[in-house]
This record gives sequence, structure tokens and C-alpha cells, in this order.
Amino acid sequence: MAGRDIALAALLVSFAAAPVAAACVSEGAMEVPGLRADGPLGLAGQDGRRFRLVALQGDATPEPVAGLKLAALGPPNRHGRIPAQGFVGEEPFETSLLSAGLARLTPTKQLSRECWRRLEIAENVAVAGRLGLWARPEAIISASDAATLRGADGRFSVIQGRVSSVRTQGRITYVNFGPPNSGALTVTILERDMAAFRESGLEPAAIRGQILRVRGVVMIRRGPTVAAAIPEALTIAETPARGAR
Repeated sequence: MAGRDIALAALLVSFAAAPVAAACVSEGAMEVPGLRADGPLGLAGQDGRRFRLVALQGDATPEPVAGLKLAALGPPNRHGRIPAQGFVGEEPFETSLLSAGLARLTPTKQLSRECWRRLEIAENVAVAGRLGLWARPEAIISASDAATLRGADGRFSVIQGRVSSVRTQGRITYVNFGPPNSGALTVTILERDMAAFRESGLEPAAIRGQILRVRGVVMIRRGPTVAAAIPEALTIAETPARGAR
């Protein structure tokens, strides 16, 4: 059954993502001799180079497949791992992990916005089918669940809820998912980052009432907060019906 679910997920992704597949460019991807799994979301070559699939978050250990090439996206991180994206032909390797629910997508500036959206399509297949890690009740935290949000302090989380209010004070915009002191989530966006959110269709004045999916590390200050530095941290999960508040 699991194999059939993965095959179905991959098929759905191939149809849904066909118009935007070119957004992820495999030019520059290279074969790495002796490529092997190397811990959570890591791969290593026989020459000692270690890679990290930078767009993913989770504990899955990816097994290399025939034809897998890696595109290095930057210098090694502090752990000595090279941020990378995988390709099998023109298809991003990450789509198979995401569509099976084996990993979560994380915001990153090291992929183009179009490519990141391409991977989001794959993840949405797993979310809709409750595959893999998305079968867990805690996989998506409610933005109004104060107790669970407190328990997520310091951890990367995926959170979803309806925006109740948006306000700007000084150089920070606050996206609130509940009344003050309710324990609901607040997302903060700095003024210097706001232009990118507007370009992505996330105009603050227009997202009140929207159901958003938030990705980021929860920090408990006066209440649970996620700092969103790039638009990929916030995606519209559902558009409210006309007249909804």
C-alpha cells in the first residue's frame, strides 16, 4: 500500500507541476562518484564531500537513485555540508521525498521562488493525502493552539490558521492569528523584507481573513512568534469566501 501511495503521489505531482517544472534548473548539476546516504537529508561522495538537501527539513535519510546528480548552491555550512539540490534528469529529486511525506519543505533563499513553489506542489500532495509525516496529528499546528505552540518553542514547525489582524508598528508588521494575550501565533515581518512579500502577493492589507500556512522556528516572547524573512515562510492555504472575516 505504501509503495502504491508513493507511486500515485509521484504521478499527481508530475501532472500538477508540468507547467512549472522548468523553474528548477538542473544546469550545473553533477554526478558525484560513490554517492551514498549520509544522515538526515544528507548525501556524501567517495571524495569526502558532504551535501545537504537545503530545501528540506526532517529526519529522513535519502537513498541515492540511479542518475541522481547534485547542484551545489553555495559554500559549505558550519557543519561542512554543501547546500545542494538533487536532480534525476530534469526532475528535482526532492519531489519524491516531499510527495511521499518523508520530509517537509523549508523556506530558503538558495532556490528561486519559482522552484520553491514547484516543490510546494509536491508537498501539498502528501499533505492532502496525509502521507508519511503528515499523518501525524501534530504535523500542522493550529495557529490558535496556545499549549502546542508553547511546546514547540525553539523548533521548526508548520502552523496554519486564519489571520485575525495585521498591523504595522515602527519597522515591523505583525500578522496576528488571534486576540492579544490569547496565546495564538504572531508572525513578524521586518520593513526591509516587506517588498518581497508584496511582490509575492502577500500584501499585508489583503491577507486579513486568509488562512495561511506558516513555516519557521517558533519562539516564545510575549506569546508564540515566528519571524518571517522571505515570502516562502507564508503561503495561502485557503482563500476565504466572499464576505468572510
